Amino acid sequence: MMGNAKKIIFAVDDMPEVLTSINAVLKNDYDIRCVTDAKSALAALESVMPNLILLDMEMPGMSGLEFLETIQKNDKLKNVPVVFLTSNSETKTAQKAISKGAKGYIIKPFSPDELLKTVTFFS
Repeated sequence: MMGNAKKIIFAVDDMPEVLTSINAVLKNDYDIRCVTDAKSALAALESVMPNLILLDMEMPGMSGLEFLETIQKNDKLKNVPVVFLTSNSETKTAQKAISKGAKGYIIKPFSPDELLKTVTFFS
């Protein structure tokens, strides 16, 4: 780490226990910002530029794919890497996420090692 500035990771998931797990794994190395829905995440992104977004695919209101499409239309946010966290293990769903621009795809429940390696790689 250079200086005291930790990389900012946005975690967007409607399940508080998932956010708690993400925070527990990453909090020592990263500045974790947890948000429980896509609309709140979009509002928060107006004032914070994360190094990576961990995104649930299936959320009420706005899905992860809709959120991804929304930020890709924003010049400021379109290059922020997005990694999906989802319980959907279907190959076609993962392929769709990657084809829409996601950098990675982690199946829940995830292992702490897998999460840390993925975040380290993309952030």
